[in-house]
Amino acid sequence: MATPPETEWPYEVSEFECHRCGNCCRGDGDVALTPDDVVRLAAHAGLAVEAYLARYTWRREDGATCLIDQGDALRSCVYLTPENTCEVHAIKPTQCVGFPMKWRPSDALEICAGLRAAAGLPYPTRRTMNRRTG
Repeated sequence: MATPPETEWPYEVSEFECHRCGNCCRGDGDVALTPDDVVRLAAHAGLAVEAYLARYTWRREDGATCLIDQGDALRSCVYLTPENTCEVHAIKPTQCVGFPMKWRPSDALEICAGLRAAAGLPYPTRRTMNRRTG
């Protein structure tokens, strides 16, 4: 599975605290799952791997297995709750574990409240375009 590339930044982020804005779990981008992610998430859901794949994933043109979204206008991840928490946080996909310290999309500073705080920037009063990590 493809892992998003690292993005170079003009500042170092040594400490990151998630502000639970949920923006990393919405919008454009896909959450590509590793085979281990699929096995772990399927077990958590109490489903056989094939049943989990059929219910919670789709296959991208490059062959990557990706999580479905909720079908809402913001394309929220299937595991994002209304409180902006992750239903599978303790076993979340590898791609999600890496955000934002190992990789981040080019617009992460615009959408992520935690990165904005780490950079000393205020959270925008106007809601920015949400974008999922991937």
